[in-house]
Amino acid sequence: MAQDLPQTLVQVPDLNQLQNFVERMKHVGDLLNVSISEYGDLHVQISTTLITLGAEFRKLLVIEEQAEAPSEDRNLSAQTRSERAISRGDARSVQVSVKHFSRSLQCHLAKPDFAFYGIAQQGACLTVIFQFFIPGTRQTDKSISLHCRLPVLDPGSS
Repeated sequence: MAQDLPQTLVQVPDLNQLQNFVERMKHVGDLLNVSISEYGDLHVQISTTLITLGAEFRKLLVIEEQAEAPSEDRNLSAQTRSERAISRGDARSVQVSVKHFSRSLQCHLAKPDFAFYGIAQQGACLTVIFQFFIPGTRQTDKSISLHCRLPVLDPGSS
């Protein structure tokens, strides 16, 4: 599986918070734009003709390829930072079904110790990996593997 992993994975610390936000977003529209940067930023956004609603999770733990966020981006809006990172090649963006994304978050009921998100090469899919520890330790339980790949509706930019 290692060869199929996205180049950049970010660790999402609070799946409950993300799930609550996505549950509210389901009432706004059907398509969710997700972007992940090498700086450790995860952006989720939904847009209609009337509104744009989004959330940004910054400075998340990055596994694999990572980069330092440019200091000139510090005071920009989340959307502008995301767009600039994508144009520099430091981030990837895809569009997925809100329903599929929400269902993937229901895996938090299995109580994973960590959850990672990444976008595959050429924006082929959004990968979600749940990691479990051996009970009572901080060692990864290699006997349990739970991951899913969400289909992409629009490859976005990669």
